[in-house]
Amino acid sequence: MRYRDIEYTVVQGLGRQLRKWRFALETKAVTGKAATRAEAVAKAERAIDRALALKKLRLVPRPGEH
Repeated sequence: MRYRDIEYTVVQGLGRQLRKWRFALETKAVTGKAATRAEAVAKAERAIDRALALKKLRLVPRPGEH
């Protein structure tokens, strides 16, 4: 699946009520678990939003940058 140009996966875990989600951003993998597929998708997309928010560009340029 794809969200905000980030590829992520949702797979069924060993238990019937277990779904696992995963995505990679640069060299860091982010994973999580949820009870349903819909919940796993929502959690993965929120995690992607949080990860991308941390990567926002600086509003004030560093000295010497233009």
